[in-house]
Amino acid sequence: MPPGIQRLAARLGDVPVGVFAADWSLVWWNTMWSALHGDPAVLPAAERNLARALFGTGPARSLMLHILFEHGQDAFAASIVADLKDAVSRYPADSRLDRLVRELRETSDAFAHQWAAPTAAAPHTNDRKTIRHPQVGDILLDCDVLVVPGADLRMVTHTAATGSAEAGKLDLLRVTGGHTGCR
Repeated sequence: MPPGIQRLAARLGDVPVGVFAADWSLVWWNTMWSALHGDPAVLPAAERNLARALFGTGPARSLMLHILFEHGQDAFAASIVADLKDAVSRYPADSRLDRLVRELRETSDAFAHQWAAPTAAAPHTNDRKTIRHPQVGDILLDCDVLVVPGADLRMVTHTAATGSAEAGKLDLLRVTGGHTGCR
């Protein structure tokens, strides 16, 4: 990650922030991300990938079971596949990306179907998501994806309106760290 992006992400300590590579591998996260989603460090590095979480059968899959997407999981999944198609077109020689796509095409009918679709969905940029958290219950959050030009990174943030019940739940997670049985 470029130093400026590291500093920016670190200063957003009150907001759950995860930074993803072009293949949707999670490369950095803050403590609020861990409090909201569970600590990614408990997963093997290869499993810290959003496409694997959506379409795979490994331990990352359980992380997606607690998220409801405003536009539906199918639309979200289609946008992630569109992003992967774009990444493959920009990095045709990337063996790790090629392995990920090949693996998901072979093991997931849903991924293979989306990959074969002639028209791509829009890239993933934002959504409203309900996170089913074991400590604070359901939290409806705005999820925004900020693309970092030149670094091919995506900074994903989850925010709530100031003064809302959801903001209060995020505040509680900030204080407790989400340490009561988080995934």
